Amino acid sequence: MDTYWTLIMTVAVITFAYFLRRRSTPPLPPGPWGLPIVGNILDLRTTNSASWLNFAKLGEVWGEISSLTVFGQTMIIVNSLKIAEDLLETRGLNFSDRPEMPMAGELMGFNNVLTWVQYGDRVKQERKLFHQLFGSSPSIITQFGPLLTSEVHKFLQNILDKPENAVDQIWRLTGAITLRIAYGYHIVPEPEQDGFLEMFNRVAINFSQATAPGAFLVDIIPALRYWPEWLPGGGFHTTAKEWSTQLHGTVDTGYEYVKEQIATGNVEPSFTANLLEEGFQEEYLIKWAALTIQGGGADTSAAQIKAFFLAMSLYPEVQAAAQKEIDAVVGADRLPDISDRERLPYVNALCKEVLRFHVSVPTGVPHRAREDLIYDRGEGATPVLIPKDSLVIANIWKMTHDPEIYANPMVFDPTRFLEMNGKAAELDPTRISFGFGRRICPGKLLAETILFLTCSASLSVFDISKARENGIVIEPPLGQTTGTLSHPLPFKCAVKPRNDRAAALIQTSML
Repeated sequence: MDTYWTLIMTVAVITFAYFLRRRSTPPLPPGPWGLPIVGNILDLRTTNSASWLNFAKLGEVWGEISSLTVFGQTMIIVNSLKIAEDLLETRGLNFSDRPEMPMAGELMGFNNVLTWVQYGDRVKQERKLFHQLFGSSPSIITQFGPLLTSEVHKFLQNILDKPENAVDQIWRLTGAITLRIAYGYHIVPEPEQDGFLEMFNRVAINFSQATAPGAFLVDIIPALRYWPEWLPGGGFHTTAKEWSTQLHGTVDTGYEYVKEQIATGNVEPSFTANLLEEGFQEEYLIKWAALTIQGGGADTSAAQIKAFFLAMSLYPEVQAAAQKEIDAVVGADRLPDISDRERLPYVNALCKEVLRFHVSVPTGVPHRAREDLIYDRGEGATPVLIPKDSLVIANIWKMTHDPEIYANPMVFDPTRFLEMNGKAAELDPTRISFGFGRRICPGKLLAETILFLTCSASLSVFDISKARENGIVIEPPLGQTTGTLSHPLPFKCAVKPRNDRAAALIQTSML
């Protein structure tokens, strides 16, 4: 009998302590009710809308910080810049890890790429190498001036030769730049397809698809990674093996190319070559850091330059204003270069508007909480719990389209970033679009420079407009592709030299 009552009292004490703890622990951020076991899986997977649009709608109902839970995994959705900076900047150490995604990580190998590596010595060491390469000052980026200028001029020539393929040339431009920086590799001239470039582009596309939130069920239910490949539903193993082979083959091919060039004495300075010639011993780190430079830099920059061409076809008045400034400052006898940036405020503002208008990583890369955090915003807001291992998703698209920050956010308007008529400039979008905290994009300055040089050079010699077929204007579709990395939806545009002098200038720039 004593044992019986002791058991009852023990259960009662445990139950009371449990409910007392629950009463003293703040709730999760508000969010929709989920189903038993699966939670909010239907909120995450059953809509055709892009995730950033879904998250923005969630914020309209539940507030600037909200939550979803899927199979026990908590996701904290942040639609506010202030909250994103509070969490990911001020409390950055606690949110510096990445999600553990079985499909993209363990099964495919993308957990070797810096973007997806858990925070620690590896991340610090690799970011240090990037800092030495790209620096934190625009003056360091000028070292890439000749390389960038050479590839942008080739880009102009390729468009002049094949204006109908203008948008396709963007992939070649950004790929050419990043392959030279990472490996010292020069892509083959048009019209041939470059197998080296295509190999890296395939990996970038796979990365975007594999790391998108909710892309594979195994990332939501990790135990499924043990599901046999030969059973129904096990086809994801086949995809994982194929993409893993492509990824590791690409990493090894780039590295071996540089080693071969060094052996023959015919090597161009590059990130990989410089480290090898300096005697840097960590082969693994060199390989994966080089892939990060090429894959991350080429894909995001390509998305932004595509968005520039799309915007110019939609907003001819913006194009005309930028060309007027270029003509006045640079003239018609040369192409713009990096040194002209400070003297071209409208063009510089146009580039900022491209970064704001089209976000190439709309929901950023999710952060993961290392420890429980009770987040108190003050101002009468109820404190909320951000539990350990929850994913924090910053909706960068929403922040760059927030009417509280940007007036008429759905309109492409570079003047928002200029002080004029007594109006202060709006917030510089580079504070948002390159991520937050200890995981901010290390190639930020290079990306901005590539965008400026490409946009200013293109505007100086080309007129960009909507495409026509049989005399009928083709309206370009609006919207973005889904995935971690997002491009404008496929579109056509017409690109032609502004005049004969502009065409001649392109030709002479190649001499």
